[in-house]
Amino acid sequence: MRSIAAPTAGIVDADLVVPFEAAVTPATVREALLTVNGTTYEVPVRDGRVRQQVIAVPGNNRVALTVSHGGHTVSDATTFHLRGARAELMVLLAWPTEGEIIDLWVREPDGQTCKWDRRTTPRGGRLLDFSANAIGFGSQAYVTPEVHAGRYRIKVHYWSARGHDDERGPWTWRQAINALDDVEARLENSVGETRRTLLGRRAQLEAQLDRWAAPGAPQTRVRAEVVLFPNSPAERRWRFTRDVERTGQLLTLGDVTVDDAMIALARREIHAEVAP
Repeated sequence: MRSIAAPTAGIVDADLVVPFEAAVTPATVREALLTVNGTTYEVPVRDGRVRQQVIAVPGNNRVALTVSHGGHTVSDATTFHLRGARAELMVLLAWPTEGEIIDLWVREPDGQTCKWDRRTTPRGGRLLDFSANAIGFGSQAYVTPEVHAGRYRIKVHYWSARGHDDERGPWTWRQAINALDDVEARLENSVGETRRTLLGRRAQLEAQLDRWAAPGAPQTRVRAEVVLFPNSPAERRWRFTRDVERTGQLLTLGDVTVDDAMIALARREIHAEVAP
């Protein structure tokens, strides 16, 4: 069972970021699916509560929470109208695991990049967090009030894996190689119990080197959804998906190119819709 406490149906005044809160039972549930205007991503459940920030769009928004437990799936939904800041372009980044530190980068047509250490740009681009507790943890969004002609490049920077999954222990690759060479040399003239011990040590070192060669962390699939002129007759969407697996990895998810004709047509359609 689940119950959305916020936002409530009706008119909400906010600057695109709307607090979301819901109660979930039983308290043993650890994750749920949150769907915001057609974009779905996983969110953590802690002590029977979901607390997130929803990146909403001016106008009508629909938010749904889905929980699966014991072979049953239940959901709850609410619709609200946001009176907030203008947004002609949004990029929503989500990934399905907790504890990953992943940052969204968006390079604007003039070459400016909106990211964790430059959360606003001269043209009004902003980086927003879904999670309220820390920069870089949880999903992120980029919004800009006015789209400009040119190419928007969507990237992700994978800072690190969860917990200790990306640590190789106190030994290094070179130390392991040297130790393996030493064991191989000693095996040439060993017998009996000494040989059995050395064989065990060789297997241990080979396993360590195998782990070193493997990805530094569980592969994490990131998904970016780009929404141009959201919640309007001219709305267009792009989706990009990639796997990240190595600490420090900087990946380009995709490009979205907008031209002057597309912008002019969309603004005419929006103006015609709102005109009395």
